[in-house]
Amino acid sequence: MKGTLSATSHKTAPAARREIDYSLIIAPAALVICVIFFTIMNPRFISLDNLMNILRQGGPLFIVSFGLVGVILIGSIDISSDGLLSLAGVSAVMLANIVQDGGGWLSVLLGTGIGLVFGVFMGFLVSYVRLPSFLVTYGTSTICRGIALIVSGGIAQNTMFVQFKKLGSGSVGFLPTLAIFSAVILILMVVLTTKTKYGRSLYAMGSNERVAGLCGLPTRKYKLIAFTVAGACTGLAGVLMSARLGAGTHSQGQGMSLDAIAAVVMGGTSLSGGKGSVTRTITGVFVILMLNNGLNLMGVSPHVQILVKGIVVILAVAASSDWKSKDIVK
Repeated sequence: MKGTLSATSHKTAPAARREIDYSLIIAPAALVICVIFFTIMNPRFISLDNLMNILRQGGPLFIVSFGLVGVILIGSIDISSDGLLSLAGVSAVMLANIVQDGGGWLSVLLGTGIGLVFGVFMGFLVSYVRLPSFLVTYGTSTICRGIALIVSGGIAQNTMFVQFKKLGSGSVGFLPTLAIFSAVILILMVVLTTKTKYGRSLYAMGSNERVAGLCGLPTRKYKLIAFTVAGACTGLAGVLMSARLGAGTHSQGQGMSLDAIAAVVMGGTSLSGGKGSVTRTITGVFVILMLNNGLNLMGVSPHVQILVKGIVVILAVAASSDWKSKDIVK
């Protein structure tokens, strides 16, 4: 019997060691393929100017995605970004036009505050009222876009005030300000998710929320915080998006929610919760951004771009999903 057990253990141990988490390979592999393909198609793709342009255009997506990681880690979902981006952006531009050249940082506070308030609203409904996160965040997105339409009168709100526009289009040295904002949010989210009790608890909640609660974790409170952080990040991203465009519209940010979710999942964060990280999300975001930028440089029709990006995102997310888990989204 001992010999049999020993032989079995020798056979199974190497097999366990050979098990590979393919979700960690998909995004880097897709990124390398994008770089090689688009560089061959247009050598300008790999130029420093274009890379800085990618960072500038992708700032809002980075920030939204970093904030979203905490929500997905607990096995929930947040698709409120589309509407929340538009409300925060429109509100920020309107404030900048009132305060004029002194309205840059005030607009940042306003937009982030709007996102934070709606984050608390969504978190409360999901954690304490126990409504499904998908429906709550979808409804919130619609509410925000409706408010943006009302306050703007359905008209794009333009601004010419330099201090506000520099937040989105300026640079510090060769680095775009949007890249710096993204780096700051990245650092804050890494610290929050890896160095605090709250952050470590997100993984436990995503693995098994009921057991985490029985172990004494304040699961409802932490779920509320996760949605609040995601909302605040989205509000900030909306302000920076409007600053880069020099305008705020009720239609800005369309499609951002799904791009952010795809980026987070491609980066190795499981939709069923309990596995992933903020830093892995970087590669997922870059895949989305390079697809957009590379197809533009190739002169591909916007309609075809939507088709191609949709196919690539579905394939990448499917390949990086944890199919062993029975739960998908809580």
